[in-house]
Amino acid sequence: MRHLLLRGAIAALIALAVPATAHATTLKIYPVLIQLDGKTPVQTMTIENSSDALARMQVRVVAWRQENGQDLFEDTRDILANPPLFEVAAGAQQIARFGLRTTAGATEKSYRIFLEEIPTERPLAPGEVRTLLRVSIPIFVPAPGAQPSLDWQVSAAGNRQLSVVVRNTGGAHVHLNRIDIKRADGSALTTRQESVYILPGATRNFLLDTTGMLGAGEKLVLDATSDTQRLSVNLVSQAGSHGDGDR
Repeated sequence: MRHLLLRGAIAALIALAVPATAHATTLKIYPVLIQLDGKTPVQTMTIENSSDALARMQVRVVAWRQENGQDLFEDTRDILANPPLFEVAAGAQQIARFGLRTTAGATEKSYRIFLEEIPTERPLAPGEVRTLLRVSIPIFVPAPGAQPSLDWQVSAAGNRQLSVVVRNTGGAHVHLNRIDIKRADGSALTTRQESVYILPGATRNFLLDTTGMLGAGEKLVLDATSDTQRLSVNLVSQAGSHGDGDR
């Protein structure tokens, strides 16, 4: 079973010449993606506390959309989270339930769970750092028969850089993990490894470093790997640049 192991990180060293300690919560969470529909309107999530201290947690669900390459979140009542507040003792676990309160639409609906740690105590000594955990996990409500459909555009973007624009014109999200671009002769031009969600109707821009210069009209092969499939697309590079993109 897929799970997510998360640790709080040290936020800062507060005072020079004063030894600093950090108290961080370690949680194991599974599953790391939830899908709700009419046949399965309720799903559960298990949160295990692997640290040696009690963890106090808050759960929020927000509607999720993407615009101009940014993730945007809004309050929603479409998904019910229960319990919204809970404590997990050291070495114990908690079950959270998520219930669907909306119906499927023409395109997939997207949400995010925010699992946030609430401080249980204040630092007791100078130089002590309390780090808080914040986890985000997607929820999808699929549309019947909807699939992602990706349109790609590639262009030179300065010295040894490549702009890649991908738009999801389908009715379901895609979760990209890797992009490889090669020249027509098979020589590697650039690779991008990153976990990226592209929601229906959304566009994502990438600005990638390359192994060499790219000319307009050059034939390319783009291979993209997602959670569910591998895509291979023949492209012709365009003239000009599409902006800064994501590094």
